[in-house]
Amino acid sequence: MATDGDCNKSITVKCICSDKKVVEVDRKTWELFNKMVPEEGFHRLREPVEMYFVRSTAFKKILTYCVRISDGTCSERWMSDELLHSESLIGLFHLVETAEFLNFESLDAFILKYVEDKSEAEISFMVRNEQLHSLLKIVKSARFYVKNPEKLFSVVLPLVKKSQEEFSQMIVNKDLRSLIKLIKMAKYVGYENVRKAARDHILSKSSNQLSHEIHSQNLKSLIKIFKVAKAEKLQPLEDMVVQYVDSKSKMELVRMVSTELCCERSNFLNESEYLRRGTIESEELLRYPGAEEAEEAEEAEEAEEEATNQVPIDEATNQIPIDDGRKRKEECKNRTRKLKLVPCISKKPRTTKLKMNKDLSDI
Repeated sequence: MATDGDCNKSITVKCICSDKKVVEVDRKTWELFNKMVPEEGFHRLREPVEMYFVRSTAFKKILTYCVRISDGTCSERWMSDELLHSESLIGLFHLVETAEFLNFESLDAFILKYVEDKSEAEISFMVRNEQLHSLLKIVKSARFYVKNPEKLFSVVLPLVKKSQEEFSQMIVNKDLRSLIKLIKMAKYVGYENVRKAARDHILSKSSNQLSHEIHSQNLKSLIKIFKVAKAEKLQPLEDMVVQYVDSKSKMELVRMVSTELCCERSNFLNESEYLRRGTIESEELLRYPGAEEAEEAEEAEEAEEEATNQVPIDEATNQIPIDDGRKRKEECKNRTRKLKLVPCISKKPRTTKLKMNKDLSDI
């Protein structure tokens, strides 16, 4: 007999992916998927389920793969001719990252072999329309995942190994957000010419241009812009972001993250509190306690311990004086008055599974 809970269940499960697109999964496929990744615990999450680690296109392919594995129709030919056919190179690497995250080792290995088996002509065709940022990400992924990337690099590297002047021409129409992403990725793969070209292009923008672009960003993007600006010592940009975020009320900041996945909102709001003070969380944690204060406190403690271990002698009587405790109490009171209260900012521990260096949607 069906219960009220069963009646209220919809035919499909709504899943929101990292690209904010909704994928509706029928109950049978959803149960099948969860049986294959039981340790992830997606079946215990409230609907709509937030699949923060995967884009919608890759998630659909993963679900199809699960169904084929279950009914015994998952062959190498099907995977080559249908599942992976016509997928972009950047899309294939995203599938590899997702398969690794979910511990689908067979799928992971097959995709990498599929990439390695591509000819130079095929790779050239696959990357013909890729933007500079995507090409840099392909280089990053190939270095990390592909065992024999020579063929791939022979095609991709000539596209990204250019002079700073050439890159400057390529990025002349890029907006602030795109330039920040380029700096971040170029620094990751060690391409200084790209990083310098993007940095110089930001410096060439007027204050009005930067202000206009900052005001059009959501909180997630502002945090990324601030972190890169701080790392690159782009002080004017850094200050503009801080001033803009600091001018917002808490309610306005909440509205700014309303379109983000629920599991990410609190993290962004927490980071915005650090940003208001012109700092980032890692710096705050390293500053507590301050290095100089800690060293001074340690030296004072050692000096006090040394003094305590020495037996005091009254020079007038040449005898050990009797300590009634009053002097120690007074010293203790004086030390207590001098104590400074240092705020400790705690952060809720991360409970999500971490197998990747960063969120897949972050780049």
